[in-house]
Amino acid sequence: MSKKNIARRCLVVDASIAHAAGGLESRNRTGAHCRDFLIAILRICHSIAWSEPIKLEWDKHSSAFALQWRVSMLNWKKLRVVQSSTIISEKIHEYCKDSNVLAIVQKDCHLLDAPLTTDSRIASLDEQVRHHCAELAMTIHEMRPILWVNPDKTKEGAVEWLEQGAPAEKRRRLGKA
Repeated sequence: MSKKNIARRCLVVDASIAHAAGGLESRNRTGAHCRDFLIAILRICHSIAWSEPIKLEWDKHSSAFALQWRVSMLNWKKLRVVQSSTIISEKIHEYCKDSNVLAIVQKDCHLLDAPLTTDSRIASLDEQVRHHCAELAMTIHEMRPILWVNPDKTKEGAVEWLEQGAPAEKRRRLGKA
């Protein structure tokens, strides 16, 4: 498939990926997976959602490689400034009855709100948050169409998924039902 025929998506990329992304010489498995994922986003011409909370998190946690990658994304105009909604955050606070789960999910609510104004795709290494969000999606219908990919999970084929235009595959949906 030529690059011209690939759907271009706007993804929400968690700072966990920016933090873990290793340089070209990195031999760390997670670092290499995250680096390759970020390179694929740029190479395939996808963009990333850029809200103030996402920016603050990236400023605090980015690796040297991720900082350079971010400059490239900025130069290519691939950072899409978004005004995050608070719909999902508010519903999580309303429906989540477990204070421990709420504390875990609350720190990443900005990642869950941003997809509503983009293409409903999140990339993150945080499997604990993903699990809780999948459970919450059974109650909060706005979360159901959000797709979640973890570039460090080889079986998810994150780079290949990007190369295919990040299609809306049911297995990636928070609300699989």
